[in-house]
Amino acid sequence: MSTLASLRLRKARRFASLALRNRATQQPAVDPDGGPPVSLTSHGERIATVHLALESIAAGTLRPRRLILWLDDLDAVADPHPGLRRLIRRGVEVRATENFRPHTKYYPYVQSIDMHRMPLVTADDDLVYPRTWLERLCAAHATDPTTNTAHRSREVTFTEGTIRPYEAWPEVVRGPSSPRNLATGTWGHVIVPRMLDALRGGADDFRSAAPAADDLWLHRVAVEQGVAAKVSGSFGHPDFLHLPDGGSALSSDNVGGSGNDRQIASAWDGALLRTMLDSPVPANAYL
Repeated sequence: MSTLASLRLRKARRFASLALRNRATQQPAVDPDGGPPVSLTSHGERIATVHLALESIAAGTLRPRRLILWLDDLDAVADPHPGLRRLIRRGVEVRATENFRPHTKYYPYVQSIDMHRMPLVTADDDLVYPRTWLERLCAAHATDPTTNTAHRSREVTFTEGTIRPYEAWPEVVRGPSSPRNLATGTWGHVIVPRMLDALRGGADDFRSAAPAADDLWLHRVAVEQGVAAKVSGSFGHPDFLHLPDGGSALSSDNVGGSGNDRQIASAWDGALLRTMLDSPVPANAYL
């Protein structure tokens, strides 16, 4: 069997298993004594499949104490997809919000709490997560809960003092906390309370400087707060399965279309770049 055929079969089996679980299980999707809250958003056609992403998190070896899906589609909130309706009965929160584009995965949550006392984990709507995803992320975070943690990042690199294009930054699978580590939230990003408080009230700023690049904005704030991510070393690309319609026009424009570079020029000032440039190159392991 070819590699592509094997991947298709693995996807089909995993998606079918999660769909069956969604219809059959009565197990709560959350655990009041479990891991940190997990927050994500969805839109358009993806709302029809986001229950599989949520179900994969709910089926994990560590369940979050809250699992929140933010939607700017009021009809989808008022009349949820059957898969979402079943998850709501098991504790998932589906909440209406203003549209903050990719920042919707974290910003409404930030605004909903006056003072943050626990970290937040962000996730994406187009992935099926491994069963140990949250457990391993929290275990890595526990090694130093004062800084953010991610399962994957990009290392910001420079040539003769000039920042290189985003596409040239290597993907990091393991490494220490560093201003040069830009957490890529797709695989999961733990954001510490100090930074959550600092993010409050920033909508006008990120809408102006990085409207389509939440990772870039979050990195700016992380560096300013001294909490840039360490990287867990727990997973690789084969561990994450993309749901149907997993392709993203936003991602294509940000990476292939140089959208990230344009937003870096807008969102990152000279002081931020100097902080990263003057930081020691971390002892990272790369994908």
